[in-house]
Amino acid sequence: MPDNQPPRLPAKPILAPFALFLLASLLMYAALFPLLSWTVFSEDDSHLMRVAIDYAWWQHFFMPEIYRELSAANYTPIPLVIYKTLVSSFGFSTHAFLIFMLVAISLVSALAAVLTELMTRNRMASWAAMLLIFSSMSMHTLITRFYTMHYLIGGIFALATLVVIFRRDVKDCSPWLPSLLLLLALVSKEVYLVLAPLVVLIALYRRNIRLVVGAGLALLVYLALRTWMLGMSVDIGGESSYFAGFWGISSEAWISFIAWYMKTRMFILAALVLALFMNFWRTLLLLPLALIFAAPGLAVSHGIVEHTLHGDRIFFAVDCALALVAIISLSQSAFFQRVARPLPLLAAFALFLAVHVFNNASYRTQLEQTADFRITQFLLDNLADLEGATLFVPMNFIQGDLMRVNDALEQPRFLITQNCVAALGAAEGELFMFNGAGEAITRAELTANCVPASVNPVVDIAPRYNNGLLQWQLQFPEGFSGGVLFVDRAFAVPIPAFSQQLVKPAPGERYQLFANNGVNWWFSEIEPMAILIE
Repeated sequence: MPDNQPPRLPAKPILAPFALFLLASLLMYAALFPLLSWTVFSEDDSHLMRVAIDYAWWQHFFMPEIYRELSAANYTPIPLVIYKTLVSSFGFSTHAFLIFMLVAISLVSALAAVLTELMTRNRMASWAAMLLIFSSMSMHTLITRFYTMHYLIGGIFALATLVVIFRRDVKDCSPWLPSLLLLLALVSKEVYLVLAPLVVLIALYRRNIRLVVGAGLALLVYLALRTWMLGMSVDIGGESSYFAGFWGISSEAWISFIAWYMKTRMFILAALVLALFMNFWRTLLLLPLALIFAAPGLAVSHGIVEHTLHGDRIFFAVDCALALVAIISLSQSAFFQRVARPLPLLAAFALFLAVHVFNNASYRTQLEQTADFRITQFLLDNLADLEGATLFVPMNFIQGDLMRVNDALEQPRFLITQNCVAALGAAEGELFMFNGAGEAITRAELTANCVPASVNPVVDIAPRYNNGLLQWQLQFPEGFSGGVLFVDRAFAVPIPAFSQQLVKPAPGERYQLFANNGVNWWFSEIEPMAILIE
């Protein structure tokens, strides 16, 4: 080495601390397994399974016509690999999915601890960071909503990016591994887009131009992939552009969101306030670096307006960032040195676990009253006995794709349908019926509420997929309401007119029109859906 070159600093050891932190995190989150083992598949789970199981894993990454069956707005193919692996290996085991989620959040916790130790050289600060992330009162919903796994996977890659950068002097960091990890974080979930400018800012500050170029290339590759797979449209949930819905959020929605966030993140926010008192300038310097992770969550309004459904995952990245800022800032204070000892930290863990027990019990009671949970639970509990059976489900059931996944796994077949007329044609003993609350009903009750009717709707636009837009335009006789039933996935949309950017139907997707007036029901013949793509 030339005399005028400073000696290259050795990389700080991270494998041993990481193994220790990972073991501790696994033990900590394992305590949640018995609390959360009641969960079933929900929301997008069955749809993710179906798209994952129907195609080879690489097709989700590089074939737009296939990936758009999952999403028309977000490029997040990595969860499909996980779903395909878990379903192919363990079938409909919710425990397998739950264990994966617990391992994923444990990896996030361990990497956060490693990063904290790199920044503070304080082992107790690392334990405190793990506990503060664990304290989030949205943890039980985040972990049991399996379809949110890409936020955790992205968090793993994002934290790994920063760990690799800071494990030695930043100006000596090779760009290859951080850039690859950054790309994987972006492909996991676009909420981590802000990591790219953060890496660039760090690299510029430490004069590592190679890392600046590497981060820029990772971002360009991601944007090129995203544009190739999704096109240029950013229509999300009917919003014409990113941040379009933000400006229309009412003051009541903001007040409700802020109250919810302060309640569910009270321990993180309390630590942050304490850090401002104990180490004001360091906290103030680091705080903007954490708050930028909230920006992607504001790009769409549902994280604010429907925070109880979406806020747990949309603000997960900023939650972790705020926790790290609080602990890194507090670690230098005399107060932290006095308090951050094993017994107080164990007491904090016991407190946080007790809070999780209480919140989980309330959430479970609420969820178990829903039709979707009750019917899905029945299906999972009785899979071995459903060969040749027909399940009549209400219009609000959304896990019908489990039927298609079951067929793809070559398991004994069963039928799920909202068509009461067809369901009543099933043989005695092979029909299981549920009302709108998910409660079992008798054949006599279904028969009394399903009188076949004759309806001739005006079909202005038959259901079709028209270059990204799912469309139909129907007119029903006075007194009747109706919509479209996607029979292969047992998914009903009781709306007569529809035109919105949504996922691409599967090849050969079929539909029925339906209409009802009280107990009178009409269903059309089954037709294939037209798929129009330029």
